[in-house]
Amino acid sequence: MKISIIGASGRVGGTTAMLLAKEPYMKDLVLIGREKSLNKLNGLKADIYDALAGARSDANIYVSDDNNLSILDGSDIVIITAGAPREDGMSRLDLAKINAKIVGKYARKISEICDTMLFIITNPVDVMTYKAYVSSNFIREHVFGLGTHLDSLRFKVAIAKFFKVHIDEVRTRIIGEHGETMVPLISATSIGGIPIDKFKEFKNLPLEKIIEDVKTKGDKIIRLKGGSEFGPASAIVNVVRCIANNEKRLLTLSTYLDGEFGLKDLCIGVPVKIGKNGIEEIVDIEMSKEEYEAFKRSAEIIKKYCEEVKDL
Repeated sequence: MKISIIGASGRVGGTTAMLLAKEPYMKDLVLIGREKSLNKLNGLKADIYDALAGARSDANIYVSDDNNLSILDGSDIVIITAGAPREDGMSRLDLAKINAKIVGKYARKISEICDTMLFIITNPVDVMTYKAYVSSNFIREHVFGLGTHLDSLRFKVAIAKFFKVHIDEVRTRIIGEHGETMVPLISATSIGGIPIDKFKEFKNLPLEKIIEDVKTKGDKIIRLKGGSEFGPASAIVNVVRCIANNEKRLLTLSTYLDGEFGLKDLCIGVPVKIGKNGIEEIVDIEMSKEEYEAFKRSAEIIKKYCEEVKDL
């Protein structure tokens, strides 16, 4: 595959590049950044090549600044991590407006160069996925965001630890906004195929604390070490691997809804089947009444942001 990363000089972009370069399906990896980041990108390229020498991988790595995006031509997937970080005192809407201009610009330019899949990581990811979709005019199956995939993985780990079981025994997910209004699907959570509420320990499950920990995990990591890259990068590669190997797994990604779940004209985290054609199916699931109401409230918040950035 040929995969390109816009924003490769950042923490998440650089770590994603390293992990992707070692994947067996990789042929060409393109690292894009601003002109002032070219030295850093060339250093990253050299460092990754050293790592590949011991990994029996022979991916080709190319570097370019964002004034020469023609190098993206032929990309199977373009991953967009570029954007401004949220600073103290900055509202989510402020961040959305700043990053929407960045993501929208790239999405438009990419659509003029090649027909590809856009994988959005920039936050707020649901709103940025929407902006990329409306700006690129790509089919919706080819524009998706990381959504609540990493949140779902974090939730899965917490459930496994509480019930003291192997993580592979847990099936669960979080839907909705990648943010404050995310919704855990307890009704769709099981351990070893057994609904979670059938376990005696369920009555003592500290669900509110677990969800709060999931919501604040990224902020906690930033406070402790200055930034989060390993978790997001691993989650990104997990999604790319599903496409490369046509695995048709069910992941919770941000995607455009056009009537599904009674919602239209927004991107939000929902279960999707993903394979070589991108999002191959939005999985229609039943929720409890409480879960659906929470999901609708989450969607209402995202939709307001989407409307704010649509024409930027």
